[in-house]
Formats: sequence, structure tokens, C-alpha cells
Amino acid sequence: MKYLVLIVVCVFFISCKDNSGNQTISKTNHLVNETSAYLLQHAHNPVDWFPWNEEALQKAKTEKKLIVVSIGYSSCHWCHVMERESFSDTAVSRLMNAHFVNIKVDREERPDVDQIYMTACQIMNPDGGCGWPLNAITLSDGRPVWVGTYLNRDEWMNLLTQINDLYHEDQNELQKIANQLSNHLQSDHRFKLTNDHLNFEATELKTIQQKVLNNLDLTRGGKKGDIKFPLPPLLRYQLEYAGFVTDKTAANWVDQTLKQLMNGGINDQLAGGFARYSTDPNWRVPHFEKMLYDNAQLISLYADAYKKFKTEAYKNTLIRTLNFMQSDFTSGDGKYYSSFDAETEGEEGKYYVWTLDEVKQILADHKLIELAIKVYHLKDEGNWEKGKNVLFLTTSIQQLSKELSKDVKSIQDDLETIRLKLLEVRKQRKAPKRDQKIICAWNAMMAIALADASAALGDENYKKEALKTGNFLVKEMLSPEGKLYRTVPGSKNVQYGFLDDYAFTILAMIRLYEISFDESWLQTALKLCEQSLKSFTDEDGVYFYYNASEDTKLIARKKEMVDQVISSSNSVMADVLHKLGLYFYNTDYLKRSQHMVKGMIDGPAIQDPVFYSNWLRQYIQFCKPPYEVAIVDPEYEKLQQQLLTSYLPHVILLGNAQKESLELLKEKLQEGSTYIYVCRNKVCKLPVTKVEDALKLMP
Repeated sequence: MKYLVLIVVCVFFISCKDNSGNQTISKTNHLVNETSAYLLQHAHNPVDWFPWNEEALQKAKTEKKLIVVSIGYSSCHWCHVMERESFSDTAVSRLMNAHFVNIKVDREERPDVDQIYMTACQIMNPDGGCGWPLNAITLSDGRPVWVGTYLNRDEWMNLLTQINDLYHEDQNELQKIANQLSNHLQSDHRFKLTNDHLNFEATELKTIQQKVLNNLDLTRGGKKGDIKFPLPPLLRYQLEYAGFVTDKTAANWVDQTLKQLMNGGINDQLAGGFARYSTDPNWRVPHFEKMLYDNAQLISLYADAYKKFKTEAYKNTLIRTLNFMQSDFTSGDGKYYSSFDAETEGEEGKYYVWTLDEVKQILADHKLIELAIKVYHLKDEGNWEKGKNVLFLTTSIQQLSKELSKDVKSIQDDLETIRLKLLEVRKQRKAPKRDQKIICAWNAMMAIALADASAALGDENYKKEALKTGNFLVKEMLSPEGKLYRTVPGSKNVQYGFLDDYAFTILAMIRLYEISFDESWLQTALKLCEQSLKSFTDEDGVYFYYNASEDTKLIARKKEMVDQVISSSNSVMADVLHKLGLYFYNTDYLKRSQHMVKGMIDGPAIQDPVFYSNWLRQYIQFCKPPYEVAIVDPEYEKLQQQLLTSYLPHVILLGNAQKESLELLKEKLQEGSTYIYVCRNKVCKLPVTKVEDALKLMP
């Protein structure tokens, strides 16, 4: 029994402890030929790591050994800590190599593997404490018997020893644990299509909204809690819900959250770009890693918020984030990299933080020093750790103007001088490592972000960048047989895409059509949708599995349903089926989308709606069906841009001066005439010639 207690308890530590083990790097292991930055970080460990492949799994079965599955990603700080403390230690490696087959997994390359063991971790630790590095100990068939996260060297060795002893003394106990976990992992809700009439009522959303509000921090923005993630899907839903029912509380929460994000340390106040999350409830001290998916989604969000609120600060944040992405996250060829590390030279945040003496020496001018101290709340003792200051804004420029009796423009000029001086010095520091992995789904999010920015700002350059990224997805991420790759092919083990790769790429294709009216984007979206239906559809023909039917089978085949930092791939598929159903008059797509949304809202979303926000957003679309707005004119670009600049979440745009293959465009083009058709459910109102008149037809 003492072994079982040790096995089922997950210990999570947040401090790094020194060890005196004999650490040495003696040789390479099986990761040395991989392309993943994360796997290569472990390629010279004395641990005999394998990548996730059939060779490693077969070795465990043949030798009847337990497996260590260790999962992380290149910008994960605590992954680096465990690599230095444990996996570089010869005593640890001897234990692991003698008794286990050891597999390293990059969660960004193999999210399907990560998803299974993360779910197992959440089952074993219902009170939380799951994250990365994610470590699982499994039987030789891959079924887990223990799953947890970071352990220091001694704790890790003790755990391995205890489980290995139990394996040799009483395998039945481990089999029982494995059976119980596997049964949980393989259980999935099943929903069948019915012919019942589907009702979508706004009153149902109003009831759910109170549960959402109970989870929101209405003062500081974000979700209640000591650690805060931006949660773009939740923000987007609340922004749309606020307009749908004229809810001022929801609108104010979105506005407050975006302002706190913009001013906090989670936003790089010098170069732009957002960190993954805040370690405090005021958004001041970030966990410093920067991810492509966060920044892409936040660009789209600030673009929508700028259209909705017309706040100049949102526009400035949008532009600075875009500038950062285009200078640091890409080489300019349409491809966007995955992430930046949280640490430099083994120290988290070292690249980003300042001592007060450093700031004084750099700025030199007394007036600038005093302003920097006041604006960024700088202290001798540090505003974060001892002597370390994170740059975050504590007061608005308008407030400063009153306090200092100076005009806003003068203060803005001084702040820009401070920013540039500090940034110039920071550029001389050793920068965090960049993971140059190219992930399909995340690049699709960036294509959407660039398209949204071009729409909000009317900027042709962002439109060109969006189309460039879209062309990259089509030309390099689409295989000859019509399947998407997960990452840019090049390694010996080509990994095809997962459901999120398809869902977000389809959504990107639709968005690129809306900003260009080039129908080839819609045709590509349609082909990818058909491939998704073929490869990912579940047995009941309603939802989608995360990995394709032709993929190598894992111990469970999961469905991604929960909207967290990224919308779930199933909720995005519901969105694209709805949109493509409208564009192509496909009633099967529309019906399936309705059943997907209704099934989730009537089920788990009622219990915990914060984590089903993209599903709830889709529900609005069925309560208030989108307007289909067609622009037919040889000079359609000006009208198109005027509509794109407006905040119209309940509209799909279409138009082309010459082609008429889309049903809604047929027989509408009249030479020498400019018309905007506002339609809904295949019924069009009388055409108008001005955008302001069209907007009046869309209450």
C-alpha cells in the first residue's frame, strides 16, 4: 500500500533545488537526428532518449520494460530546469537506462500524445497541478500508471525506484491502475444526429451568462485567480455577447481586460508582444515565454476591439504587436516561428528585467529617470524579485498629464525616448532562444490575425502578409494527396496534421476570401473540409476525433472539446461547417454544425461555460443567423474595405466583379452599377449602393 500512495500522489514544486550529482554529457542519444528544438535540447543527455516512434514502443514490449514518457516544449522554463537537474545527471540516467525505455515528446509536434497523458494527469490529480514538463510512467503498452509534472532530482529518482520495485514485486497493482486510467481515457460522450427541431434561444444564453460572470474578475479583468491567462476565446465571446444582448457588464469586462493586458508586464512594454500568462492577478509579472498562438489570437482580438470601441490605445497595441511579430517571429517569407524561451542563461526573465541603477545609467537625464520610475513603478529593491524590475504601466498618460501639468504629447514623446533608449540596450543582451518550428495551425491563426488587422486598419501591407502566409500554407503545408502536414516536412518522420491544423487552416482560407474575394481560397477550404470529414469524423457522425483515422493508433482516441487559451478544434470545426454551409448552400454542413453546438450547450457548457466560450459564440450565430453581404461592382474594393472596417461579427462577406460560381452572386452583377445585397437565409433585401445604407439593414 505504501507504494500506491507514492504512485498516485503528484508532487508539484515551483523552486529549483541544487544537486551534487555527477553531471556530465558523455554521448548523444536517439534524439540527435530530430529537427525539434525541444528534442535536440535533450540529444546529449546521458539518458538514452528515444523520440516517440514504433522502435521505442516495440523495444519496451520486447524487453518487458516500463516506459518513461517525458513531454514538454522548447520555451518551457521548468522543462529546462528538469533537464539540467535530472536528465543531465549520470546517476539518474543509469537508473532510467537500466529499468525504463525513455521517450521524449515535443508536445507541439505531437499534441495527440500530450493530450492523452495530460488527460491522465488531470484524472489522477483532480485538484490541479498538471502542466509541463509532463512526465508519465507507463506499462510497456503505453498505458500510464503515474502521471505528474516537475520533480527535483531526488524526488524523481525516488519515484522511479519505487515504481520499478513495485513492477518487479507485484505487477497486478500496476495493472489495476493502468486499467482504471485507460477506462477513463477511452470514455467519450457520444451524440447522434436526430431529426428533432433544434431551438436556439437567447434566454438560454442569458441564464448561462450569470455563471460566466461568477468566474470573471470585473475589477482587474480576466478570470478570477492568482495566475491569469488572456483566454482570447472567452474575450471574443464576451465581446460578441455584449453586442448581441446589449450587456454593458460584458463589454466593460472586455474593455478592462484588454487595458490591463495592454498596460501590464505581460505585454512587452519595449518591443511589443505578449507573454503566455501572468503569475499575479494584476497582469504585472509574466511567465516570460512568448507563443505564436497567443499573439496571433490577441492581434485578432485587439483588431475587433478597435473596430468596436475605436480606442486609439488599442490601435497602437495592435500595431506594436504586429511589428514585433514581423520583426522577431518570421524571416519575412510568410512562415511564423513557434515561440521564444522564457529564460536566458538559465535565468527566467533575465532578458526583460532591469535594476534601477541600470535604468538611471541608460537614461542619464533626471527628467526621464523620474518619469520612468513613476510610470513603470521602478524600485531599488525591485518590483518583482530582489533588485529586479518588470516594466509595467501603473498610470495612464492622461493622469500623468494632470499630475505633472504637462501636455499629453510631451509625455508621449518622453516615454518614446525612454522606450527606445532601454530597447537599444536590451538588444545588446543575449536574447532568449527562438523555436523555429513551423506549426500549421498556429500559422493559420497568424494568417487570420494579419487578415483581421488589415480589415481593422485598412492596411494593404497586412493584407499582403496575410495572403503570403495563406500561400505558404497551401504550397508547403498541403501534401500532394490533399492532407495537411503538422510541421514543415523535412525530418525523416513526416507527421500529418491533426484536427486543429485542418480547422484553423480552413478558417484562415475563409477569412482570406473575405479580404480578397479570390474564390480559390474558398475552394481550398472546401477541399480541406471534405478531407476533415473523411479522416476525423466520429462513429456517430457528429463530432471529430483529434487525430486522423489513418494515423498510428494510440492507447485512446480523444476528442478536443474544451475552449481554453485556444478554441477547441471541434468548436472551430462547427464554425467552419456553418460558414461553408452558408457560402455553398450546403444543408448537411449547416445541420451538423447546429447539432454540434446544441449538443455541447445542452451538455457540459451549462455546467462550466467559461471553458466552452467558442461553443457559446457559435450559439449566438444560430440565435441571430449571420447576414450574407454581397458586393457586386467592378470597383468593389472600396466598399469591401468600408465593411471590413466595421465591427460585424454576424456577417459573412462575398463578392466578385466577374465570377458568379457562388450561388448568392449569380445574376446580381449589372454593368455600370454598384450594389450591396444584404441577405439572410437565402432571402435578400432590396440592394443599396452605400455602405451606411447596408449597415442600417443589419440591426
